[in-house]
Amino acid sequence: MTVLMTVNQREALSGAQCRVEWQGLRPGDEVGAHLVTTSGQRLDFPATQVPGLRRQPWSENTWLLDADALPAGWQRLDMVVRSPAAHSLSLLLAVRSPSPAAAEQVLQHPGVDAVAGTETAVLSLAEVDGGYAVVPQQSPYDATRDPWGRGGIAPTLVEVPPALREASALAGHSGLVGNGVPVTAVLDLSASMRPRLVAGTVASVLTAVQALAAAADQPAVTVVAVSDRPHPPRELGLADDPEEFVRAWTRDIGLRTGSAPVAAAGAGRPGLVITVTDQEGGAAAPGYRVVLAAPEQGRAVTASRAGTVVVPEPRPDAVSVVRALAHASSPAA
Repeated sequence: MTVLMTVNQREALSGAQCRVEWQGLRPGDEVGAHLVTTSGQRLDFPATQVPGLRRQPWSENTWLLDADALPAGWQRLDMVVRSPAAHSLSLLLAVRSPSPAAAEQVLQHPGVDAVAGTETAVLSLAEVDGGYAVVPQQSPYDATRDPWGRGGIAPTLVEVPPALREASALAGHSGLVGNGVPVTAVLDLSASMRPRLVAGTVASVLTAVQALAAAADQPAVTVVAVSDRPHPPRELGLADDPEEFVRAWTRDIGLRTGSAPVAAAGAGRPGLVITVTDQEGGAAAPGYRVVLAAPEQGRAVTASRAGTVVVPEPRPDAVSVVRALAHASSPAA
């Protein structure tokens, strides 16, 4: 029987000898493994020979692993993929039982959305309680982040919805936001924003902000709405529908002519602050400003100046917004 694994949840192995089958690879994809030792050294497979790990002869994209034969002093084995283009792939682990009469244990990875040019963590193996276990992953690879929680940066605990995975991976790789950093969206809900709300532009940008929160291992975005005055913040969870979230809030407070300075509502808030408005001028906003401009045929989302991203598309995808933010340098220290 095949067991579908859960991201960031440990799965015990029935034995030490495994067959690793990479699934859904495309031309140009590079799969590898990093063997991390207790002394902090790293062996990179296949560039470096690693005892206990080899490619299976005459079988493309398949490895043979004997955890008992891995070098002394190893701490974990991280399996990764680097792809030249964004696409989905997966991995299957077939574990031979120590007992000849027992059936093979088959574990299926739930899937990974690879981001172009980014090394993505797929699976980590470690020795646990006298046996072996694995943790499936779906995030940019960071050697300092131990999914087993043994020093370094804490493991990712937030479940990232599939719709956010590519943008979240890009945000993490670009260094836009660090692990554990709070993410706040200051949202202009004045009357002039009505066309952007109706078109779905605001919801699309909030999806990108959700991806930033996911990259920071945060379960939600703190949203501060400003119309004629700032309103108490609300939480937008990673799995929440931003369009329904904004629709419900505007029903509660209405759309009024804005008199309160939108940028000021983000002052003093910790972490990463993203101001979403249709006004490019005015006082400088802390963090980044996303300006929702009038729709313009053929014009893409761009980073126009320090800390500012201009969105002329009615429904920009989250990846394009995150990429533009990565190209804009925040004016705030």
